[in-house]
Amino acid sequence: MYKITLTFFSILLFAFNGYSADNKSNSNSKKSETEVKAPDMSFNDDYFVGLKAYDDGLYDVAESCFSNYLSHENKSQQAGFATYLLYQVYMSQGNYKAAQYTFTQLSNFKDSRFNKQKMLKDQMFIETKLSCDGAKNLLLINPKNEYLEVYAKSSCIVDKNITNILSKIDVSSETLYSVLERVQKDKELVFSTYDNLKPEKRTPKLMNFYGKYFYSNNMKSEFYALYKIYQDSELASFVLDDIWKSGDYKKYITSFKKEVKNDYKLDKVVYCRMIEASNKEMVNFDCDLVDKCLGTKNPDFNKTKLACYMRKEDKDKISWFIGTLTVQDTLKLCEYNKYIIGKKLYDIKFLNKFEKCPDKASMYESLLKFKDYNAVIKLGGSGNNQLDIAYMAIAYYYLGNNAQYNNYLNKLTDVDLSGMVKREVSRGSL
Repeated sequence: MYKITLTFFSILLFAFNGYSADNKSNSNSKKSETEVKAPDMSFNDDYFVGLKAYDDGLYDVAESCFSNYLSHENKSQQAGFATYLLYQVYMSQGNYKAAQYTFTQLSNFKDSRFNKQKMLKDQMFIETKLSCDGAKNLLLINPKNEYLEVYAKSSCIVDKNITNILSKIDVSSETLYSVLERVQKDKELVFSTYDNLKPEKRTPKLMNFYGKYFYSNNMKSEFYALYKIYQDSELASFVLDDIWKSGDYKKYITSFKKEVKNDYKLDKVVYCRMIEASNKEMVNFDCDLVDKCLGTKNPDFNKTKLACYMRKEDKDKISWFIGTLTVQDTLKLCEYNKYIIGKKLYDIKFLNKFEKCPDKASMYESLLKFKDYNAVIKLGGSGNNQLDIAYMAIAYYYLGNNAQYNNYLNKLTDVDLSGMVKREVSRGSL
């Protein structure tokens, strides 16, 4: 309410000052006794208040002001612009009957401020809201690109009479797209529009439509002819889908590397198929494909990702990846730890994450074989069980730390493990 009051006050003040300035007279001159009374021109204030209200988005106020102004003045340039803004107010309010009537009044005016292209689209939009028959007649009598584009996006029927207009006028790519979306069952029409499509109208949106249309309708020759001149992520996925269905895994791998660009965002199945094809052909694949295939929240993600790094024997990536995992996540990967340690693909600082894995004997054996005694101690962690204590004792012995060796040896209560430690130490090697 404050905003409306302020708008009225500021504009009325402006209108009053402007009107007074344009009509001031010499204060020193004497008024004639026969002076004629000036007509009431206060309705002009409605025009200026209406302009301000329209700019501020106060459409109810603008409607009231412009309507009152036009009831007094309907021929001036100001009246034309008020009519132009009033029809747009009615459009914003969804009052299409009032908008239609007001729109027809604009034929009496010419103003460089009128957006003629928008007016054409608005005119057709109004017709489609009030009567599809009226909209169709308007389009058939005056076939224009702007009319056709709006008509095709409406709920009005697109029949042969409408599609015939395509060959009569120079339609834009956007209009053609709007029409084709409505007539997809007419294969002959769709293909004919593509066959006659000028190079300058091959927009990505339109070419993507044709590509998807040809592939989904099993028009393979047309699809691949189009793909030679235009590619995008969706069409690339169709190429790969076609190859996958043929069962040619080698070709799928080759085509994936050729067709898929770094900025493409494809369906997960495309990446999963690349992994499967690579596994079938026993070739390595980019481990980042796992992220795109499964997603990091998939329960199989960690196993699949780690298996990929292991397959490549990428020690740095394996160490980095294990470093990102929690101890609980690492426990689910214990089946891989023997391989990681056996192939010396570990980083000693992350070995404590394997501390709670079962069957650690083989891991200890590998570490002792590598003479990596510090790694044995890291893996042993807090020495919670007899197996850990036994191997930690051996590790401290080889490190020359007799105090710790005896400390851990004395903690052994398992007779077999205690005997194993003493035998190994007495031999001086394992």
